[in-house]
Amino acid sequence: MVATKCFMPGLRALFVRFVFGFLLVSFGSFPLAAQTPNESVEKLEAYYQQLMPTIQQAARLSVVERDQRFTPVFTAVFDIPTMTRLAVGLPWRDFSAQQQAAVRDAFARFIVAEYASQIKDYSGESFVVDPQTTPEARGGGEIVKTKLLQSNGRTVSINYLVRGGRVVDIYLNGTISDLALRRDEFTSIIASGGADGLIKKLQERTDNLLGK
Repeated sequence: MVATKCFMPGLRALFVRFVFGFLLVSFGSFPLAAQTPNESVEKLEAYYQQLMPTIQQAARLSVVERDQRFTPVFTAVFDIPTMTRLAVGLPWRDFSAQQQAAVRDAFARFIVAEYASQIKDYSGESFVVDPQTTPEARGGGEIVKTKLLQSNGRTVSINYLVRGGRVVDIYLNGTISDLALRRDEFTSIIASGGADGLIKKLQERTDNLLGK
């Protein structure tokens, strides 16, 4: 558990910088016209385009302003209810309906605030979205593969799991689940404070992030 907690901050920052900071360059630079259009691919590309104005102005915007602009774009693309349930894991079934709703709301606000607090400027990296998706056998849906091309020549693979037209998870290096990392962190919080403890912790973190 200690090793996981030490590992998470740097990995989380890479997730955030990739998903919100780097994937906003080079639309139209890759010849996709010959490929059969894919709804999941097109939705993610549209998502990046919607984020671009905010990213380009990030240095001139407060974290609250970035949060306000990110929120509707993020909630339109990501399946927040499913992501919340997966992030909580087995304890979810023991939460009351009221607690589940409160956790969903707190989790949604937290993850957007987390991204908004990290994205402070605009970088010139580029990316490639693979026009061909891969079926996801275990729970259904499909994987949309993307690659971050950094100026130092490094390539980072990020895969998105899409079900029912919404993103439900993100995989760094193609295999490391964002929600699995969050679930590891939430386990100890829930063990000591239950659903109410998790709600309180998420709200406190959100307030702290937006107060910077």
